[in-house]
Amino acid sequence: MATVHADPEVIRDMKSLLNKTINEINNACQKINGLRNSSGQWNDEKGEAFRNLMQVIEGWVKYPIPTLQATQQKLEKLAQALDTYNRV
Repeated sequence: MATVHADPEVIRDMKSLLNKTINEINNACQKINGLRNSSGQWNDEKGEAFRNLMQVIEGWVKYPIPTLQATQQKLEKLAQALDTYNRV
């Protein structure tokens, strides 16, 4: 019988790192929102351009989150499969 030399806990560690990355992205987005909101008294074209730019930047920063979340789910399934395989 073939053996697998993969530790499911290492895969779960990768999943945990992805979760930390998602949290860091969300923290960065909160800071971007803070910058955008603090510019509210800046009532001219440049202020509006700044707020629009911050909104675009926030979108770029948040863009990878759905992919990271989907990857987390796949990693957990892989870890569970390895758990099952290692019990046999």
